[in-house]
Amino acid sequence: MFSGAGYEVKSNSEQGKGRADIIIKERRRRRAIVIEAKWPGKKKNATLQSECQEALDQIERMQYAKNLRIEGFRTILCYGAAFLGKDCLIRLAKEKEG
Repeated sequence: MFSGAGYEVKSNSEQGKGRADIIIKERRRRRAIVIEAKWPGKKKNATLQSECQEALDQIERMQYAKNLRIEGFRTILCYGAAFLGKDCLIRLAKEKEG
């Protein structure tokens, strides 16, 4: 869907200190999205909220937005997504400047 609309989409691409699940870039307006998804599987005590937070923490810890800032992207939106059975939760944490 995004590729057909002119966005650059990368899956499992090397970013920062690891591999981000999905990176979507819009070069014309210098905007990007980082998405990290979690499927807790058989983890005990897993909740959608805790898994979403873990995804957002991973984006920050592994510095997935670092190269995007270096490339000149001004707006970087970071999304943590968690899937548990047929339920899903997505949380947004806008990337900090600097």
